[in-house]
This record gives sequence, structure tokens and C-alpha cells, in this order.
Amino acid sequence: MAEKTKKTIDNTAILRIAADLVDAGDEEVVQLILELEQTLNDAPSNAAQKLRQDIFQLGLLDVCFSTLLNSDYRVIYGEWASVGKISQLICDVCSVLQPSMIEDQDKVNDFDQGVLYAADVLLKASNKLHQHVLEMRNQSLEIRTEVTRAFRAVLDGIIWLVTVHPWVGLFVLQAKSYIGLLMSSENDTATMIMSIITNFISIRPGIIQELQDDDVNNIMDELIYKITATNEIVIASTITRLLLTIIEDNPKITLVLYERYKGLKQLINRWIGKGFDNQLKQFIYILDSGSAKSAHEYRINHAATVIQAAFKGYKERKLMKSAHQAMTKLQKRLRRNLQQKVAKRIKDKQLEISKREMDIKRRHDMLKSRERQLQALSAIPAAKMGEYFTKSEQLAAMKIQAGWRGLIARRKYKMQQENLRQWRAVRVIQRCARKFLQRLHSRKARLNAEKSIIPPGLDDQRRVELMGIVEKFKYENLHVERTQEEVEDMIYDIQEIMTHYWSYLPSWRRKQHEMEALVARIQSDIQLLEVAPSLAEVQPEDLDKYTCYSQPIIRKAQEEVRAELKLLQEPWWKQLSFNVEDSV
Repeated sequence: MAEKTKKTIDNTAILRIAADLVDAGDEEVVQLILELEQTLNDAPSNAAQKLRQDIFQLGLLDVCFSTLLNSDYRVIYGEWASVGKISQLICDVCSVLQPSMIEDQDKVNDFDQGVLYAADVLLKASNKLHQHVLEMRNQSLEIRTEVTRAFRAVLDGIIWLVTVHPWVGLFVLQAKSYIGLLMSSENDTATMIMSIITNFISIRPGIIQELQDDDVNNIMDELIYKITATNEIVIASTITRLLLTIIEDNPKITLVLYERYKGLKQLINRWIGKGFDNQLKQFIYILDSGSAKSAHEYRINHAATVIQAAFKGYKERKLMKSAHQAMTKLQKRLRRNLQQKVAKRIKDKQLEISKREMDIKRRHDMLKSRERQLQALSAIPAAKMGEYFTKSEQLAAMKIQAGWRGLIARRKYKMQQENLRQWRAVRVIQRCARKFLQRLHSRKARLNAEKSIIPPGLDDQRRVELMGIVEKFKYENLHVERTQEEVEDMIYDIQEIMTHYWSYLPSWRRKQHEMEALVARIQSDIQLLEVAPSLAEVQPEDLDKYTCYSQPIIRKAQEEVRAELKLLQEPWWKQLSFNVEDSV
């Protein structure tokens, strides 16, 4: 609170500055204005309004206007930075201060005139700064940057003023000073000046419609001249977007463009492909159609045409791609078939050649063997020739018999292997069934043992005794007094017991039925196994009778069969241990 009181500034500072301005020189005037601007910035919000009113009523704005117009910015105190601060002070007083805040009603009209004059002063100051910008092209970069910053500060002040007082924008666009700035050949300056029109249209839509025809023509002439004469892409794109904004704000401008600027399309076609084709094509559509509505319809039709062309092209490319892929696959298949045919032909030829070579070799070997036989026969005496042929026939018969017996033995071995596999599978099934029955008998014995622990059912004598005990308990507790809470608790406990009993009863009965059904099925299976025939007496119709459909038994049997088959593939010395375990 103390700091706030300390920062509170009364109008004595304003009065002192106003008194000093009377006798101050040009250098001192700038210093006092900057001090006034600093005082206004340091003042709290509740005192700043009063200070703005005092500045307006004491006529200090006129001093700021004359200083901004008549001073040489190169030699004043603060140089170019002072221009921005003075412009900020003018816009602060004129923007924040409203006519309703002025206590003296006679000065309300003077305030409106002062706002217009402030806009005019800012425009003239911007023209003056623009001249300095053009003159200082050969100066250092630092000086040119300061001048450009001051110029931008003045233009920002104009936009600030129009933002608070939109009706001032019409005056700014009609002013000759603004048209003069718009004629600037400096690219950066032209871009900043053209951005003012865009800001004015966004602040006050329809402002172009309120301008007179001569003012609109002056602005449009300068914009059209720039877009046709400049070689800068940035300037051309900025002007194109600005023209589209103006046409959107005032559609009647389209007719002016169509009738006033003949041949404009040929002049701006050179900008196609420079990076702003969308805006440029939209502007060309407007020139071709003669109205924004027709341009919009033409643009929609053109967009539909482009979309259709793109889609049709996509379909054709897709069809061509699929046809190309199909043709590629067909060619690949044909080449593969040809290669396979050629490979098969080569392979058949090689087989034929190999067969022919084998036939020739076999005949050659046969001739050699015949020659050896003839040589052997020539060495045998004629008396032993019959004995030799008899032994040869016996050897040939023995070879034929050995081959036939080997074939029969191999067939019998395959049949024995199949019978052995089936026999071992039967043994596995029987072993699983015996283990299952053993577990079933042990479970049944355990259940019988548990049932033997349960007390036997009530007979008549025991029932009479229990009835007597109940009657005695009722007689003894007949006159027991219980509170309402105890009775409610007892009833609640009884209800919980009954609820638990009735909720558990269906599941208990279901489990009881399942257990009885399982026991009955097991008993029937036991009876079937007891009357089962031996393996030698098994008939094909007995298979369905003794087929087991229990998934656990089937899985266990499959595991046993797999183990047996795996064991058959093991060496004979590993099978000995298995046979020993089976015998045990």
C-alpha cells in the first residue's frame, strides 16, 4: 500500500512541464516531451486517465504535433528514437482518452478534430521519415535501421489510432499523404504501407465501400502499377493478397478491374510459378469472370474439373499399373514355363543318354562275362561239363529263393511292426484305465471313510430325546426378556443362515448329482472291463464298445503311445530297460 501511494502522481508534474515548455528551446522541448511520456508511463492506471485529460486540456498535444512536424530528427535530443516515443505519446493520449472521459463538454468536438489532426500529423511525419529513408540509402546499416524503426513506429501509431477510433481509417485512406507513401519505390516501405489497408479492413469491414470512387481509383491505380512494374516477388505477392482482400471487402471493385484495367491478365501472367499461384489464379479468375461471384463459381468448376482429372488419371494409372503387373506376371510365368520345359527336355535327354550308356555298359559287361564263361568252359573237361551246369542252376535257384524269402520276410516284418504298435497302444490304454480305476477306488474308499465319521441318522428314540431337550430349552427360556434390538439381531442372524443355506443348496445338489452320475458311469465302465474278452478274442464290433471318449484318458493314452513310438526308435540296448520295467 505504501508503494502504491508512493507511485501516485498528481498533475503538478504535468503543470510544471507545461510551464517549462513556454520558454524552452527546441532541444529542451524534446527533452520535456520525453519526460512527459516517461511520467505518463510511470503513472498508475487510476492517475494515468487524469494525466491524459490534463495533457489534452492544457494543449500539450499541439506542442507534440509541432515538434514532430518541424524538428530536425538528426540533431534533436534522442535522435530517431525520440520520434517513436513522441508518436507513442500522441497515440496513447488520443487512443486511450475517449470523448466521454472529457469533463468539459465544450471540448468534445475539439477532441474529435484533435484525433483527426493527430492522424494527419502522423501521416506527414511518416512522409518526412520516408524521405529520410530514401536519402540515407548510402549511410551505414545502423543508421538506416534506426530510421526504419522510427518509420515503423509512426505507422504502428496510425494503426493503433484507427483500432480505437475506426472512423479515422476513412480519413487516412483519403489523405494525399497516404497516397504519397503508397507511391514509394522502396520495397520495405511499400510493404508496410500496404499492410495498413489490410489492417484497416480487418478493423472496420466495409471501409472500402465508404471511400469515394476517386480515392478507390487512386489506390487501385497505384497497386496495379506496382504489380505490373515491380520485379520483386514479395511485393507482387503482397499486392495480390491485398487486391483479393479489397475485392472481398467491396465486390464492386471487380467490375472496376474488369472495365478499367484492360490487358491486366497478360501483364500479371509473368508471376505464375513464383510461389503464390493460388492467390494469383484466384485473382485471374476474377479478371476473367468480371465478378467475384462468377469467379467463385468458375473456381469451384475448375476445382471440380481438376479433381475429376486427377481421379481419372489415378484410375488410369492404377489400371495401367495393374495391367503392367499382370503382364509382368504373365511374362514371368511364361519364361518360367519355358525354362522348366527346357530344363525338363535337357533332363530327359540326359536320362536317355545315361540309360543308353548304362545299356551299352550292361551289354559290354554281359559280353565280357560270356567271354569269361567261354574261357572257363574251355578249361573244364568234357566229362565234368554236366556237373558244372547242374551247380550253376542250383546257384541261380538259391539266389531266386533268397530274394523271394527276403521279400516275404520284409512283408511279415512290416505286419509284425504294425501289430506290435497296436498291441503296445492297447497295453498303454489298459494301463491308463487300471490307474484310473485305482484312483477311483481310492477316492471311493476315502469318501466311505469320511462318511463313517459322520454320525448315523436319527432313530425314534434319539428323536424323542432331542424333542425333550428342545421343549426343556423352550420352557427354561420362555420368560426370558429380550430387547427389541436383540430380537432384531437374532432375526437378522437367522435370515443370514437361511439365505446362505438356500444359496448353497442348488450348487450342492448339482455337485451331488454330478458325483452320482460320475460314479454310475465308472461302475458301468468297470463292469464292461470285467467282462472284456482277451486280445485273442477281440472282434471289430467290440471296438466301439470299449472306445473311451474321456479327454484326460485320451490325452494320457496319446502320450503313452508317443512314448512307445519314441522308444521303438531308440537303440536295442535302451529298449532292454523298458522291457525289464514292463516285466516288473
